[in-house]
Amino acid sequence: MVPLHNSVSVETFDFGAMSFGWTTNPQDSLVPFDPLFGDYNVLLDGHAHTTVSDGRLSPEQLVDYSIAQGCNAVIVTDHNTVRGGLQAEKYAEAKYPGEFVVIPGMEYSNCRIHMNFININTTVRVGNKEFPSDEDMQLAINRVHELGGLVIVNHIPWSNRTLERLGTPRLLNHPSVESLIRWGVDGFEIINQATFDLPTFQHVRARNSSAGRPLVLMTGSDVHMPNTAFAWTVLRAKSLSKDAIMDEIWNARTSFLFDPTGNRANVIPAYSSSYLALAPLMELAGYFSTFYDHYPGQYSFHGTHCQHDIVDFHGSSVGLFVVYLIAGVLLFELVYRVLGLVAGLVKQRINQRGVSAD
Repeated sequence: MVPLHNSVSVETFDFGAMSFGWTTNPQDSLVPFDPLFGDYNVLLDGHAHTTVSDGRLSPEQLVDYSIAQGCNAVIVTDHNTVRGGLQAEKYAEAKYPGEFVVIPGMEYSNCRIHMNFININTTVRVGNKEFPSDEDMQLAINRVHELGGLVIVNHIPWSNRTLERLGTPRLLNHPSVESLIRWGVDGFEIINQATFDLPTFQHVRARNSSAGRPLVLMTGSDVHMPNTAFAWTVLRAKSLSKDAIMDEIWNARTSFLFDPTGNRANVIPAYSSSYLALAPLMELAGYFSTFYDHYPGQYSFHGTHCQHDIVDFHGSSVGLFVVYLIAGVLLFELVYRVLGLVAGLVKQRINQRGVSAD
């Protein structure tokens, strides 16, 4: 259910004032999923967002946050734009030279699929529309390869999960893993936040055991605002540089650390002043959201929603509200009359005492 008052664009928390003065060390308690992987020197977050799209952290804050979460590299993939990644890369190169690496990219986002296009400096617009065809997606994949980038298919369980009440997958007509492989994708995100996509992991592992170029296995926090970290992609790069990290990814020499309970990092932002000023009115307006349930569908990232909205009105709630309103008016009238009667009696008694005193 999405109450009507939630559509008012008021940010609840002041994320812009946040800083991250702590560090997580996942390597202290976790080992790579592949026990034969050995030592590693890169802890990478392969999927992150900033305020350039729908994130709550600026590109600069995202870099600082990633360091606090134990990473020394991050792939910034804002929805349908590389601007956030380029801005974060510029900041990291200036503030953390040789210590932290940003790989710019974008998340190709629409109503059929989400894919990370990584290590590109140009926004890929070809083949990206609300409902792209199979051919559109292949054009986009080819364009990324022309730019020297890689294509990673994101969060298949999230994409295919059925939305309540709407009765459809979140993303409609998502391509199969086999189709995507035929079209030339380079790998799959097999952990997104706390979800381990075991079927895709098993499929890719089985395929990688055969001949041909192996597919990449990636993990990503998909961070939009500060939250618990669950997974880190680990690599054994020749140096802490973008080229060395991309060489490991390109050759599918990745493993990952995974903690399904997540780390214990806890950052609580302060409430924004605008929210606190409007909260009483918004909560009052929230009462009327009991009259209906609103199911808007998945946002397409093209200015629309992938499914038609459904609004369920609750006639009984509206009817009872009218009954309560009438009862309240009648009660007020009754109390008003009783108080008036009591006041009249008191006034009469006072007057009688005055007469007796005379």
